[in-house]
Amino acid sequence: MSDIQYIQRSAPAEDIDEILRLSREWWESNIGYVIPRMVQVFPSPGEEYLMFNFNGHPYFNMREKVALWEYYRQSEDLVGTPEVRVMRLEVRGDTAWLACEVRIDEVALADGAHDDDTRNTLLVRATEIYHRDNGEGAPQWRMWHTHISPLPPADEPRPGFGDTTDDRGLGWVPWQPLPEREA
Repeated sequence: MSDIQYIQRSAPAEDIDEILRLSREWWESNIGYVIPRMVQVFPSPGEEYLMFNFNGHPYFNMREKVALWEYYRQSEDLVGTPEVRVMRLEVRGDTAWLACEVRIDEVALADGAHDDDTRNTLLVRATEIYHRDNGEGAPQWRMWHTHISPLPPADEPRPGFGDTTDDRGLGWVPWQPLPEREA
């Protein structure tokens, strides 16, 4: 996970560290759809968890999320390490939210074999909502909601400004200097 672009500075460092650890576990567990690793990020038993998935559909609890991952494990594979750029992290008492942009390499499975010709890149943005409640009332941070949606094409101009994701870089925010580009 990248350096944090913005964090509410008054939040305790241990809260920030734990939320970032959970976010990293979430994104890294997507590679290979590692269900035991993924479920540790979310409340248990997870009946109140809600996800707006990248596929456009909602998932209402951990049973549904696990079934989704079992489905995807049979039809696709994500490889590499996700590049996650946290754009903002706010911690307010027992609730926090994190906004990020993510780049993940994807390989579709064709007849059970990896085909390098099917390799593409997923560019997404996500908002993650955390509560200091493990789902059984213990004061442990867990992700209670996430909303994932596609980023625009990397070369598409941003209306009103004309810059692109390619120009700005993944996760750039206006209060930071533009990232330096390789020549």
